Amino acid sequence: MRVFDIYQHPKYGKQAVRRGFSWLAFLAPSVWAVRRGLGLITVMLVITTTLMFDIAQLAGSWVSGPVAQLLLLIVLVIAFGLKPGFYGYRWHARVLEEEKFSFKCTVAAESRRKALKAANDDHYRDDINVAG
Repeated sequence: MRVFDIYQHPKYGKQAVRRGFSWLAFLAPSVWAVRRGLGLITVMLVITTTLMFDIAQLAGSWVSGPVAQLLLLIVLVIAFGLKPGFYGYRWHARVLEEEKFSFKCTVAAESRRKALKAANDDHYRDDINVAG
């Protein structure tokens, strides 16, 4: 089970934001931010990802051997991906709040779709944990 916070907007409906670590935000922060429509955060992540590859290219010229260069790239991906991985869902929730979404409840469900369904349907709440 995953834990989702449900946010509601009078015009745009409900959004479910998962809690915890985001693997997509860790591995591909810019792509993740674009999918979530995070605007300024997307720009920030594109700049940091570009910077990461610039650092990798510069450091790669000092490191000889393809294995060492690959290890360097892996270290950089981990270093630059940890913050988006741990904070990504919080950033998404904050952007929703800035767009006038209000927190409705917290739901433990198997998927985002089931969490939204549980938040909408009182009969479905018997199968899913809903904390309001």
